[in-house]
Amino acid sequence: MKALAVYIGIAGNENFEHGLRAGIWGFKPNGIPRDSFGPGDWIVFGRGGDPRRPEEEWLRRPLAELVFARITSGLKHEEEPEWPNEKREGRTIYSERLKFESPTRIAGPVNLATGIIPIDVALAIRNAGITNTGRVVLLAAPLGDGAATRNAGTTATPEGGGAPPNAPLSTAQALIEIENFIRSRGFNFGTKTLRAFFASLRAKPFVILAGNSGTGKSRLARLFAEAVGANVDNGRFQMVPVRPDWNDSSDLLGYFDLNGDFRPGHLVATLLRADAQRDKPFFLCLDEMNLARVEHYFSDFLSIIESRRREKGAVVTDPVLREEHIQRMKRESLPSDVARTLEDMQRGPISIGFPPNLFVIGTVNMDETTQPFSRKVLDRANTLEFNEIDLEEGLNDDRPEIPVSALDLDTTFLASDLTSLSDLPTEHRDTAGQVGSFLQSLNSSLALAGFEVGYRVRDEAIAFTVYALEAGMSREEAEENIVLQKVLPRVQGSSPRIETALISLMRRLAGDEEVPDKEATDFTMRLEQLRVRPDASPVLRKLAGMLLIFREEGFTSFWLA
Repeated sequence: MKALAVYIGIAGNENFEHGLRAGIWGFKPNGIPRDSFGPGDWIVFGRGGDPRRPEEEWLRRPLAELVFARITSGLKHEEEPEWPNEKREGRTIYSERLKFESPTRIAGPVNLATGIIPIDVALAIRNAGITNTGRVVLLAAPLGDGAATRNAGTTATPEGGGAPPNAPLSTAQALIEIENFIRSRGFNFGTKTLRAFFASLRAKPFVILAGNSGTGKSRLARLFAEAVGANVDNGRFQMVPVRPDWNDSSDLLGYFDLNGDFRPGHLVATLLRADAQRDKPFFLCLDEMNLARVEHYFSDFLSIIESRRREKGAVVTDPVLREEHIQRMKRESLPSDVARTLEDMQRGPISIGFPPNLFVIGTVNMDETTQPFSRKVLDRANTLEFNEIDLEEGLNDDRPEIPVSALDLDTTFLASDLTSLSDLPTEHRDTAGQVGSFLQSLNSSLALAGFEVGYRVRDEAIAFTVYALEAGMSREEAEENIVLQKVLPRVQGSSPRIETALISLMRRLAGDEEVPDKEATDFTMRLEQLRVRPDASPVLRKLAGMLLIFREEGFTSFWLA
């Protein structure tokens, strides 16, 4: 016997009431529960509460309502609109439907810790809220029976201390736990930002965090690393402040001195540790990365990252440290553990590529003290912008009451399986085709100013979308992020063709939004209104800002808007 757990958030209340009256529930085609269920099994609805809180808090905080009922028919595909929001919009959204009978409603506050339902069902409701689909668990006895539930006065304790002891976290669950960890440290970057950051790291191990000074870029890099188990103490997180006088790779990688000995740079210790511990993720944060010209001191690494390929089932690159670097490297300036690793390496001919478990994060401020990025750099990284500032955010937020521990995730959580299109599994071919068509349509507008994207951007956008969908992002959100991270940062200049291209992009991406007419007398005013409208998409707000800058100064850039 099984139970299908479903979480109901505030936005779902209207559909929930309709479903209870009609004895029907539905899922989106891409949100069907992975495990099977059928007639005679149970469906359990939990309404209210916050599934993003840690497990212990989720069990302690009451739900607004709990409902359980017997399923009478399994999932069937239906074409006609059923739910109130479907009928208003005139389209079918939740087409995969089941039926149930005789629902039992338990009004809140419902304390899950008293054992009113089995503990694994209570946790399944939380997981359903995290993953935005139903979760199926086994039942020892029918709901409402003494064997399946505990006495209301008894505090429930999950066997083994929580979720099954060795059950791996899904990507969506892990990101929620990471968000909880960061919130418990007093910071809140939001679910969308964390999903985009995760998908960017998986798509390519080089991510740029850009924005005004003091917006949390360096803190996100550090806290995300700490949340997955990488920190300064265990040598798996390193922060390197970039200096304005860096002109080549010697400060990061090292150099040969006059005696022919190799003096290791800032990156070498982390590089050797990551190569020796391939099962754990390592992070290098280049703080204020564009104080020096990135193309000068980081170009070697950009080329090596581009050489990623799969050989015999493993991701490899061209060498970062060649045999002559290893054999002539001086150990005195290295930490003791790294010196021992180096000593072992020096016993035989060896070279080291860019480890697949090393992730480079660059933080950048875009102001008069910094260097601009070339298209070469922007093509080779995902760029996340931190410029929307709400100084009241977080002042009244609840932090998790129970201390949140860091996870101990291995490399598979972040390592990319996709180094080229040949690595793409069959089940993702449709996604690849949709991303390719989307970018091809954007190129029609970008070509008006000579800013078309190429195959590298296409392939990285496909990888980003695959991992973004896995993280819980919608396809529309993934497309918005592609535009903001890979397309618009490349657009800058003073040619009138740029204004034409931006207006064309705005029309192409506007959806139902009415785009201002360039020749209209109120064109500038309407752009100003669109730029600050909170309900407008981030892409349209950014395009409006870029067009306004062009109108005012005869020049525009992604970074100025």
